[in-house]
Amino acid sequence: MKSIRDELIIYGAKIAKTLVTSSGGNLSAREGDKIWMQPDGFAMNEIRPADLCGIELKTGRQFQGKNRPSPEADMHRAIYRARPDITAVFHTHSAWVIGVISAGKKFKPMFAEFVNDLGRTSSVPYFTPASPAMTRRMAQCAKKHDTIFMINHGMLATGVNLKQAFYRCVVAEDAAKSLVAASMAGQPLFLNQQRVDKILSLDAVKHRTKMMEKK
Repeated sequence: MKSIRDELIIYGAKIAKTLVTSSGGNLSAREGDKIWMQPDGFAMNEIRPADLCGIELKTGRQFQGKNRPSPEADMHRAIYRARPDITAVFHTHSAWVIGVISAGKKFKPMFAEFVNDLGRTSSVPYFTPASPAMTRRMAQCAKKHDTIFMINHGMLATGVNLKQAFYRCVVAEDAAKSLVAASMAGQPLFLNQQRVDKILSLDAVKHRTKMMEKK
């Protein structure tokens, strides 16, 4: 059975392959009263378990690792404290998401996976990265939302496990691409609330959600 640090390395490599370039954000995973954090200055596909920074969730003290953690480690800690139900926080500088959200467009459901996988979505205005103001706003928003779009910055996905956080990152980027394609081809058609509710009521969707949330 893989450790949570091994999983974090695996998903970091997947994100680097499909969603971002260079460091392109920051990732973390919670293990009890501590978190494992991506080190500063490392691309997501070059991290090894020994490179990760072990940080006490409550105090922020680094208890393991020779590298300095990401400057946005305080944001991750604040979100975990606001959401005791989650195990992963993935923040990515996904190009299509940044382009769409920074153009003033709002993400709305156009396809079933948006409804199935992203959970509760929201967006926040631009804040200086790693600033206390950004940390406070993101923690506040994460209390009631699972996928957050960050204007001129990227996106952040939470998850009860790392798989769920990763899927939310991928589906969000697909949603951005679909919105751009629909806007170029004509007028985007979004799912109304009645159609969203029908999707959520399907047994197949309920089963998918249960499977996604399994460790």
